[in-house]
Amino acid sequence: MTMPTEAESAESTELIDPRAQLAEWANANDEWVRLIVAEVIATGRPVESSVVEKAYQLFRQEKAIDERELPAVPLLDIEARQDELAPPLSLTRLSEVRGVNALVAGALIEPHEGLTILYGENGTGKTGYSRIFKALANSRTADTILGNIDADTSEAQSAKLEFKLGEDAETLTWTGELGVSPFTRMSIFDSPAVRTHLDEDLDYVYTPASLALFNDVTTAIQAVTAQIDAAISELGSSGSGMLPRFQRGSTIYPLIETIGASTDLADLKTKAKSGSDVDQQLDALTQGVAALRANTMGAQITGLKSEQRVLSEAVTTADVLLGFEQVKYNETLATRAQLTTDYETFRRELFAAADLPAEPDDTWNDFIEAGETYRQHLVEVEAHDADRCLYCRQPLLDPARDLLTRYSTYLEDKISADIRANDTTLGGFKREVAALQGNEMTSFIQQYKDADPSERPNYFTQVETIEGARSAAATAAAAGQPVSTQIAKLVASPLADVGTALTTVGNSVSELEALQKGRTEALAEKQEELLELKDAVELGKSWSLIETQVRSAKEADRLKTLKRPLPGLGRSVTALAKIASDQLINQSFDTLFLEECEALRAPSLRVQFVGREGKAQRRKVLSGKHKPSKVLSEGEQKVLALADFLAEARLAGITAPVIFDDPVSSLDHRRIKEVAQRIARLADDNQVIVFTHDILFATTLLALFEKSKRCAYFQVTDESGKGNVSRATGPRIDSLNAIKARINNTIQAAKQLDGEARDALVHTGYSHLRSWCEVFTEDELLKGVTRRYQAHVQMTTLGNINIDKLGEIIPKIGVIFEEACRYIDGHSQALITQGVSPTLAGLERQWAELQELKRLNEGKAS
Repeated sequence: MTMPTEAESAESTELIDPRAQLAEWANANDEWVRLIVAEVIATGRPVESSVVEKAYQLFRQEKAIDERELPAVPLLDIEARQDELAPPLSLTRLSEVRGVNALVAGALIEPHEGLTILYGENGTGKTGYSRIFKALANSRTADTILGNIDADTSEAQSAKLEFKLGEDAETLTWTGELGVSPFTRMSIFDSPAVRTHLDEDLDYVYTPASLALFNDVTTAIQAVTAQIDAAISELGSSGSGMLPRFQRGSTIYPLIETIGASTDLADLKTKAKSGSDVDQQLDALTQGVAALRANTMGAQITGLKSEQRVLSEAVTTADVLLGFEQVKYNETLATRAQLTTDYETFRRELFAAADLPAEPDDTWNDFIEAGETYRQHLVEVEAHDADRCLYCRQPLLDPARDLLTRYSTYLEDKISADIRANDTTLGGFKREVAALQGNEMTSFIQQYKDADPSERPNYFTQVETIEGARSAAATAAAAGQPVSTQIAKLVASPLADVGTALTTVGNSVSELEALQKGRTEALAEKQEELLELKDAVELGKSWSLIETQVRSAKEADRLKTLKRPLPGLGRSVTALAKIASDQLINQSFDTLFLEECEALRAPSLRVQFVGREGKAQRRKVLSGKHKPSKVLSEGEQKVLALADFLAEARLAGITAPVIFDDPVSSLDHRRIKEVAQRIARLADDNQVIVFTHDILFATTLLALFEKSKRCAYFQVTDESGKGNVSRATGPRIDSLNAIKARINNTIQAAKQLDGEARDALVHTGYSHLRSWCEVFTEDELLKGVTRRYQAHVQMTTLGNINIDKLGEIIPKIGVIFEEACRYIDGHSQALITQGVSPTLAGLERQWAELQELKRLNEGKAS
């Protein structure tokens, strides 16, 4: 079929300029929208952040949030015009490839301005070169390019590309980047792209510059919306640290908790407190509450009672010391001393003739008193015998009786009675003094004796004086010594001071104990009072911040209200973009896609045009709902994807190379021919590069360009490393001379060996012999009229066939071919023939026969 050219297809629909549509839409909207649209139309690219900021400021001023300072934006007046095509791009050379897969260095590819074929078997390295082009174009199926994974060290990726952009020759050194301009305009099709072109909601690789303006406007509106959102968020967070300043439970707290645009500032301000005296009120109330909460009253009462005990002890001691008969005590003590002296004299004289072992002393006195006590006991129990000794129970002799009489006299004399009376009196004095307790005073003195005088209680000296007097009296009485200090004079004055202090402390204790009874009620009342006072004071201190927060909340509310229409604004841009994209893209694509489907005999289906946010997309379905991949065969999927790819490439007018990477895998010979014909037509006006391992596809393409010669062919092999590229005229095929050399070499090698080794080489020789027969028949016997991988019959060489010798040559070569087939691994053998092995002699004989048949065909028979 004859397809319309790209220019004819592009002119089939009269298009309007989307710029004019945008301008008309902007004129019906706010000034800040017109500002964005004017900038997008003027520059033809997304607006910069400075323009977004200006549009946001204009939005605020236009909505009377800020004072108007920016000038008015006039209505837009745009003249319709067509997009300009980019200058054509064509590749002229790819060289100096490094670090790409395991490709060898030194390869050189010089693409033709028409068709370039890179043919190679699987695994020869041609995919490495296609990956470079995919990376440059950042195609949908571009993937990470690895280096040589078997190498010890990695090599940096690089390649040198020479190209023409318009009329200018340029050079690029590629270092592994994805999407390098202007190569992003290249269109690339490969097997992984089939599913993408079939089943996905596909964006267009090409978007007309004027259609891209809609997306730029939408993006700018979204950026302004984001600025509004940021302002709302910032305004909402301006008072986020305010609430912790206030106390939960106060009447002010819930007002601060719910502070916002509806807050009544006048009412709230009446609750604030400020002034020079609020801090003093706060401190006093804080201390009172702290004392109540910490039960310091109890501690104060405990401390005062401790002082009370000290003072009580001091008053009691002073009172006793004032009543202490110091003179009488000292006189009694002196009398006791005199009686003791008289008593010792009496005792010594009484027992001077008693022949005592030692002077009568206190120990002896104790002995005598003990005996008397025992005697009285015996009398009481009526067991006393006056004629016997109390201890040894021996009868008493006269000397003993005389000694006992002296003992009785000693015990009953007046001095002893006086001493006992005197001791009784002294004992009363001692008990009186010893009964005085000084523990509280002693501890008190120890506590404050090392303290600074200013830190001591004002009655410290008086207590110390009283305790000193008590200690002196107690020490003297305990030691039986006279009290030399004038105690009455010493304690009289301190007693008055201490008594006064005791009264004061007692009153304080009573007052505090009375207060403590209502402590719980007082604490709750004072805490509530303190809570309210604190928040009232804080409210006064934070008033400026609160005013700012309320103003911010009001502004945030206004911004939220003004923001609500913006999503609708974006949707209106999207709707406008859909109309424009349908005119600019979808209608044209639908036409082009149907043309390509007809040219490639692809299955008919329906293309649905969908889009979001102003982006044009297409979707292919069968019977209204089924994805093509779920219904079509692999070959049908491939040609359908090719039709979609070619329609998309033609949509904008092709201005860069179109690259196909194995486009005919899974296709039958008829579809291969149809794809080749479509690619050939594409290459008439565009640079096309084809990577393939399909020899039928390659030879078909070469045949289509046999007359125009707008074709370059490169053979990719791995003979000296992956990706070895050499220019050729077509796919490499065996020649008679090459096979002849292999046969002769095999025969010579077999002659040097014997046994199974020779047998294996003979089998190899017959394999070469079979190949020679096939090539001889194609090239010599039939003169290339038809070949195994040739898509057409070459009628021009039909007359060169030596028909006179055909009848003689065909039967003979047929016999040898059949014999060779029996001995190659690719053919199974009947059981009866499997034990028959070919011989070297047979191989040599039949090889000689074939050589003779060749000479016969050439008219040189011997």
